[in-house]
Amino acid sequence: MWPWEHLAVAYVLYSLFAKAVFRRPPTGREAIAVGLGSQIPDLVDKPLAWTFEITETGYSIGHSIFVVPVVCLAVYAVATRRGDRPLAGAFALAYGSHLVTDIYDPLRESSRLKPSAVLWPLESPPTGDHGGFLDHFARYFFRYVNELLTGGLTPSIALQLGLGVAVLALWLIDGAPIAADGWRWFRARLRA
Repeated sequence: MWPWEHLAVAYVLYSLFAKAVFRRPPTGREAIAVGLGSQIPDLVDKPLAWTFEITETGYSIGHSIFVVPVVCLAVYAVATRRGDRPLAGAFALAYGSHLVTDIYDPLRESSRLKPSAVLWPLESPPTGDHGGFLDHFARYFFRYVNELLTGGLTPSIALQLGLGVAVLALWLIDGAPIAADGWRWFRARLRA
């Protein structure tokens, strides 16, 4: 999945969770925790493999189901100390959704189960490609853009577009967390 797809899935899940459990939409701080949790596996693993060549694949430490509980418990301890446990829940739910959608990507027609994506150090998906972070990003991004431009409106592309529109609508219904906080902060500074 692309970073924005991981973020979209995680935001939808957390928004529904917050409304069901807390009876309110996500706060700006929770939305930031969702953003960080949805990206952290790739922010750790892709540079380790693609830039520093410390690991063989972009699915290692950050994606490992053996490491995730430790990270989530550490985040929980910090959030509890700061008196904001929902932040830990937002982070953990987003982190978990990243792993689940790396095991199976519901937005791709050709997706198949890849449990090896989360089993490091016992197993990792095979890799045969090398190069830096920007090389990898460019290769995958241009392949994706080519798919969009030449493949027509496939069910997979329609699902991705629909998800994007739905997430934007949900975010607006939720009061545009983060953006609304920024706007309130900006207006308060103008009045001061």
